[in-house]
Amino acid sequence: MDRTILVVDDNRRIVDFLETVLEMEGYIVHGAYSGAECLAYLEREKPGLILLDIVMSPMDGWTVLERIREKPGLKKVRVIMLTAKHPTKEEAGKYAPLIDGFILKPFDLRSLKESIQKAFLEQERLSGIVHEASRRGTERSFLEEYCRLSRIVKAQEAFLLLLGPESGSVKEREETPEAIQLARMKRIIQQVIGIPGSGE
Repeated sequence: MDRTILVVDDNRRIVDFLETVLEMEGYIVHGAYSGAECLAYLEREKPGLILLDIVMSPMDGWTVLERIREKPGLKKVRVIMLTAKHPTKEEAGKYAPLIDGFILKPFDLRSLKESIQKAFLEQERLSGIVHEASRRGTERSFLEEYCRLSRIVKAQEAFLLLLGPESGSVKEREETPEAIQLARMKRIIQQVIGIPGSGE
């Protein structure tokens, strides 16, 4: 598992602080102090995870995120957004397919570490499922779509928690088109690899 993390924030103190804290947890951490620095780094390296601040200038985090996802080699890199500003419902709908999580500032270190660990574990879990299902003859296009939907649904859940009551009822949250399709694909994969709950 690639334990390299790129921290992107125009606040140098936050970048330097996170570099110190996360290196103590055994991660390999690199810092970028702007969107341009982030994109320049990604031309040379591909980290296992990107922690990306939203409120930056002159290029904000959403713009950087879109630029990252435009690059074929970076479409699967995990990205967790960092910000003190709650996302809007419109932002949730637009960007959920592009991210893997959301952490609000100010964050406590325990929650931050847990979010990062979950992101890496989810990557490892999906890789294991894909490897086993592929070995048993499942089509690559099906597995790629399964991974894409898994990430979208996880991001939708993270956004919904932040949005609170305005995000709708529990039933409405569970019935997004992506969640419905993912549930169907989970059942198929469970049958293929024969591991109960493997799609959870």
